[in-house]
Amino acid sequence: MNTVLEALRGINSYPIPLRTIKEVAERRVVDIYSETTLSMLKSREFNLCRADLLLWLSYAPNVTQGGQSYSFTDEQRLRMRNMAQQLYDELEEDEGLPKTLYGYKGKRL
Repeated sequence: MNTVLEALRGINSYPIPLRTIKEVAERRVVDIYSETTLSMLKSREFNLCRADLLLWLSYAPNVTQGGQSYSFTDEQRLRMRNMAQQLYDELEEDEGLPKTLYGYKGKRL
């Protein structure tokens, strides 16, 4: 049986740091060491974790680790952002999205 951690790492072969997965899971109140079940994989919390990680991956740097290179094309990055946005829309979540900032900037009005 797989754990939630393994399921989240299975989103992509890119080496997502454990601390990143832990932070995302803690924010979404998901126990990464519990066993995966069908209901867990379909849960809102798990899918929000997936969306958060897809968004994180879309901005992840290209790396070389142990002789293995991991890189994404601009198209792949856009696709991951779109997949994350689709999950946020389905789950009615806007927390992971960039917010528009309004305010005064400058010295004169």
